[in-house]
Amino acid sequence: MVQTSELQTAGRGKVLTGTVLAQIGLGTVYAWAIFNIPLATRIMGADAVASDPTLPFKIGGITFSIMMIFLSLSTLTINTMQAKFGVRKTLVACGILLWLGLFLVGVWAIPAKQAWVLYIFGGVVCGIGDGIGYLLSLTNCLRWYPDKAGTISGISVGSYGIPAVIIPFIFTPMMGAGPSYPGLVTTYIVWSFIALILVSGGGLLLKDAPVIKGNTGFAGEYTRKEMLKTPQAYMLWIGIIAFCLAGLYIIGTSGSAAKSAGVPDDQLPAYLIGTTVSIVALVGLVNTIGRFFFGWLSDHIKRTLIVACALTVLAVFAFILGASFLGGAGHYPAPWLYILVYLLFGLSFGGCITIYPTIVGEFFGKNNQAKNYSIIYQGFAIGAAITLIFNLMTSVFKVLDFGQTLIIAGVLLAIGAVLLFAVRPPKPLEAKTAEPIAK
Repeated sequence: MVQTSELQTAGRGKVLTGTVLAQIGLGTVYAWAIFNIPLATRIMGADAVASDPTLPFKIGGITFSIMMIFLSLSTLTINTMQAKFGVRKTLVACGILLWLGLFLVGVWAIPAKQAWVLYIFGGVVCGIGDGIGYLLSLTNCLRWYPDKAGTISGISVGSYGIPAVIIPFIFTPMMGAGPSYPGLVTTYIVWSFIALILVSGGGLLLKDAPVIKGNTGFAGEYTRKEMLKTPQAYMLWIGIIAFCLAGLYIIGTSGSAAKSAGVPDDQLPAYLIGTTVSIVALVGLVNTIGRFFFGWLSDHIKRTLIVACALTVLAVFAFILGASFLGGAGHYPAPWLYILVYLLFGLSFGGCITIYPTIVGEFFGKNNQAKNYSIIYQGFAIGAAITLIFNLMTSVFKVLDFGQTLIIAGVLLAIGAVLLFAVRPPKPLEAKTAEPIAK
């Protein structure tokens, strides 16, 4: 392990502060679900939404899926961006990019009633700015704190989850009530400047981490090419696909699971309707708690074991909840089961995504953690893509129902659990000098 005496610790508290601020600003995108109905109403019209309950997904939900895909894909560039521009300039640019995307949604997409503008600026542009900023600030901060990797990951990624708890209560009254949602444009403009101040302002406090000396992992410093020759890389990759699919799909249907199949409100039990803000906020709360708790716990218990156990629990409850929804209208879970499953998925998704970067750093080296984790992190994009397919199959083409998709997700979760129980660190590499990260 790296000893504290071997670390460069001067100034890392400032870096942690900047990382927390940036992560809070970047994490605001996870409250997107509260805007699905208002966006669909303003862009397509209240009458259209009333006649087609799948429109909120087609407008807002697809935008969020696009955002998540580009968020993940953009992380492949973080090592190049840091090496060429440094973490400070890159994070400032990410804040500007996130501001631009949100601002143009407010002043262009909504007034012009153009869904394609929403997809490009709310989905692609916001996704790129958010993904680069999230993973670069996180991995840079972890290299400043290799002696406290789990705790610091919990603080950083936990900060990313905080806005999902708070924003529904701030922005929901700001955008006003239906059917017109008169404050929606103003809400997006205010949101864009909040994101700019937090992300770019936090970025100004950042500094590129020094190369870590001493033993930086179980097996040495793997390059991307070397990592991709190991079976462990693919085992971890399947694991992240499993919990990212489960997390994104379940969290994305917060408060509207049965409605994802287009079932009218008058055919739903009361606890499945009218709960969007409260469920989104509640899931966001446990998601954030999971990030802090799993991060702390991972400094005391084997990290792969924590993820494996979480995937096992999620697989079991995915099967149970899925079975309760099978059969279409009239087949719904008991309220306690419905709420419990959403809380478990929120808690576990937040926790697993928090400690996964540290697992990759331990397996393949902390100095190359950013570039290696950006490869493993593409499982997030696969999970987002499958989530999009599931939503299309249930809401648009209606060839699957919500229960069937949960059963499929449960199978993938079970596979991921088996792999995480079985995975072991790769064989040690021969001693060599770590690749330069950034100047």
